[in-house]
Amino acid sequence: MNKKLISKSIGILILLGVTSVARFGFRYRDNIKLDPTIYTEMDAFMASPEEVNEASDIVWLNIFVHGIISIKPHILSLDNLARFMNDEVENTVYSKTAELMRNNPHFYCNQAMQGHGLQEIFLDRIEAGYASGALANIHEKIHKELMFKKPTENHYYTYGWSGLLSDKARKREAVECYLSILHEVNRIKALGKTPRVRLISYSHGGNFCLNLAFGKPEDKAQATLVIDELILMGVPIQKETDYLVNDPLFKRVYNIYSRGDRIQKLDFFSFDRFLSNRIFKDRDGFKVPKNKVIQIQLRLTRNSQFHRNTKLHPSRFDLNNPAILSGKHKLFRDSSPGHAELWFFGWTPQNYRDQFALMPLPAVAVLPLILDAVHQFEDHELYTTPILIDIRPEHEIMIVKNQKSQRSVVVGEFIPSDKLEALKQYSLQFRPPDPYTTIEYEKHIEVALDLAKRLQREENNAIETVKVEKRKDKE
Repeated sequence: MNKKLISKSIGILILLGVTSVARFGFRYRDNIKLDPTIYTEMDAFMASPEEVNEASDIVWLNIFVHGIISIKPHILSLDNLARFMNDEVENTVYSKTAELMRNNPHFYCNQAMQGHGLQEIFLDRIEAGYASGALANIHEKIHKELMFKKPTENHYYTYGWSGLLSDKARKREAVECYLSILHEVNRIKALGKTPRVRLISYSHGGNFCLNLAFGKPEDKAQATLVIDELILMGVPIQKETDYLVNDPLFKRVYNIYSRGDRIQKLDFFSFDRFLSNRIFKDRDGFKVPKNKVIQIQLRLTRNSQFHRNTKLHPSRFDLNNPAILSGKHKLFRDSSPGHAELWFFGWTPQNYRDQFALMPLPAVAVLPLILDAVHQFEDHELYTTPILIDIRPEHEIMIVKNQKSQRSVVVGEFIPSDKLEALKQYSLQFRPPDPYTTIEYEKHIEVALDLAKRLQREENNAIETVKVEKRKDKE
């Protein structure tokens, strides 16, 4: 990025009451005066040796939780629609297909997903098709190489559940999930460490995580698990689970959504509501706990295609221009992530754009930077309503502002272009071998569906045979 333009922009921003600061450290000003409380916190952002030693026993358990298994082959009949609406999907062709797909490593190659249950991610396993390792390693590189933070020990895991579009199944499976995480927490404690738990969930994986509130043991002495941070990415917000954010199990909830996500709101499989929501909203019997739920609209802005390969226009960095600040200037294009782009790598065969601003990374890859920005201001009034984080990779900045007001704006640096390119190239080591195409992807789905139909027929025939034998016995 042109350093003279950066300096000029910073000068303009300071006059406006907006401050750009050192890499990955954010300072805040409104357009009238500097907030001395926040400024003091940011001046102390770099850890002293004493603070590093004090925090050295903390271990973050970062657990990625996938969404549902594709229901694409199963929504074309009225019978199946009725099953979804009534949540009666067990022992069906759908549930069998989902199980077969869930156990097929082909579907682990483009997302943070492994086998069932709590599975550790090994950072030293660098191999094609190990997408979970790709995401964990990128998070670790951001923490250790790009963020000037207190050294923190991070462990990475996936949690695999059935992936069924079923509230009943999610509640049932949440019991095992709760106990698995609690067991790992206790194991870390036995090593003399202080564990912190961060669940990073996608789509209905978020509703699965919220159901952990139902997974607590009845014996309160055993119900000691605390989820320090629950991250919801593209999660359909529904009345069946929204109120669970009030459960003391969850200390802080971050709901991250994108206006480019067309799928999030489309879950209508319930008689209790029409569509899902993007954000938590007050309703009868439920009030959003604003002291623990932070709602974040994630936007990615890129240069327009016409200007991308030409010399950058000076006005791109003039954040004094409301159209530039908002990202609605003709020089820009909204590249906000779609549903798949929030979670899947760019080699996924479907629903990932070549023009996506982070290609081939998913938006979840830069989650550490998003959380870093939010952590430093989450107690400030800037975050009492949904906020907007606008990432502009080509400009190497993040703009954070209150959606309801233009008075409060924070500008900080994003990953430098050369470092971002290095992360992208690094991720390609984990790309699965060819062919990993739409045709191949759908072939795996078709094989699972055909096998599920055969298994269902055999099961039905066996049941019918038993019925016939019982009738004969009665005769």
